[in-house]
Amino acid sequence: MANIYDTINQLERDIRDQDTYKDLVAAIEALKNDEEAYGIYNEFRALQTSFQLKAQMGQEITEEDEKNANELQEKLAGNAVISDLMNKERLLNTVVEDINQAVTRPINEIYQSLMNKEQN
Repeated sequence: MANIYDTINQLERDIRDQDTYKDLVAAIEALKNDEEAYGIYNEFRALQTSFQLKAQMGQEITEEDEKNANELQEKLAGNAVISDLMNKERLLNTVVEDINQAVTRPINEIYQSLMNKEQN
């Protein structure tokens, strides 16, 4: 029987060797080196955090919040460095989602067999 933790550690190394991972690392470095893009990115993170806090506290998102979010969305879309970063994130996320589906497939099959029995 294979040691699952050895497999996980190998998977981590394999992810780091993927071009999609290396491309994301390069995109992050480009962001760090572009003051304008870095500022917009930090503004975006702050807005996300404020929205999450409001949601946790049961507070409504105001029209002003929505206006700020729309303006920030335009800044994000108009910045080539951030657009490239978001594209690289999306590509690596696809790989991670595929891995997650493969890892959880045996568990999902167990519960699917339970549901199939209940339907019979």
